[in-house]
Amino acid sequence: MPDKIIIATFLLITLAVFGQDNLMVKGYVKGLAIMQTVGEDGEIALENVVHNRLDLNWFINNKLTFSAGLRNRIIIGNNVSLIPGYSDYVARDNGYLDLSWVWADKTSWIGISQLDRFMIDYTVGNLQITLGRQRINWGQTFVWNPNDLFNTYSYFDFDYEEKPGSDALRLQYYIGESSKLELSTSLNSESELTSVLLYRFNTKGYDIQFLGGIYTQTDYVLGGGFSGSIGGGGFSGEMTYFHPIDDQNTKGKATATLHYDYTFKNSLNLQFETLYNGFGAENFSSGLGDLVFQDLDPKNLFPTKLAFLGSGAYDVSALFRLMFAAMYGPEGNFIYLGPTLSYSISNSMELTGIGQYFDMDEVDDGNGNELVSSGTALFVRFKWSF
Repeated sequence: MPDKIIIATFLLITLAVFGQDNLMVKGYVKGLAIMQTVGEDGEIALENVVHNRLDLNWFINNKLTFSAGLRNRIIIGNNVSLIPGYSDYVARDNGYLDLSWVWADKTSWIGISQLDRFMIDYTVGNLQITLGRQRINWGQTFVWNPNDLFNTYSYFDFDYEEKPGSDALRLQYYIGESSKLELSTSLNSESELTSVLLYRFNTKGYDIQFLGGIYTQTDYVLGGGFSGSIGGGGFSGEMTYFHPIDDQNTKGKATATLHYDYTFKNSLNLQFETLYNGFGAENFSSGLGDLVFQDLDPKNLFPTKLAFLGSGAYDVSALFRLMFAAMYGPEGNFIYLGPTLSYSISNSMELTGIGQYFDMDEVDDGNGNELVSSGTALFVRFKWSF
């Protein structure tokens, strides 16, 4: 049971070095209340989540750092008893090592812990070497990231700010102040290898990157991205081309995104993003559950070929923030609406209300059984950071 051993080791290390000056420990505790309605009948599901996180950075010396992040959740509600294998779904781990542990699986509640960061970092001169579970973030845009080959995440999973990590070896060599060469290699839960070389540099105010390598031993990948500004707003984009390794006669496919955001003097921030997905379906035939809860990867960022997002955020006061996002996928007429209200109680406490509305064309499973095509959710979250 290597997962339990590693989690116990993390806790022991935390206790052993807690009083040392070269240690930084931070985290939070969140309470999340969820009410969901699914389908035309409006069946209501209730769920409560207590979410604790501990992040540890141990600066062993000026070259060597150990970092770890432990995520603990207690989930209580209808879904635990109504959905078969619910604990396995929420505790799934895509890394080479299974660092998730379901330590309680009861009729109405489950308890889950996961190490999503567990790495050692060594820096000598211009070379930085990182080994272990880590976040490798190559994305340049906001919602969909074709360049993020190691740690794909869902926009709808708003409660996981840190995003998942992967089990990888990362070599970064810094060339001057604004350029670097990076080779990252990871193994997933299926023992499939992804190894990609990236070159990033800055020119004329733009950060530009090119990448190439192998993705999960199934595809050759070639791509690039950029981020800069136009007209006072942020402008960025990404593209990745995938070509099958074993079937050279099959044409490759590409995924690409463009993003623009602008902040006005009155604090109003607007964002727009569009996705072209070469792997998307011509005719959308799966239900809402497959769209919202799909297992994402760079070849499966969204089910449709095209998708659009627009969002806005406005600071009503220094403590109160209002946000709204809308998403549309033409195939299946998928619509998402997401309002958010956030209030800062203090520097360490925040209260947030989040709404989610989903709708799409009605579809069936091929046997005449209608699949879920609409749903709403309301979230109320209290967060205390330390």
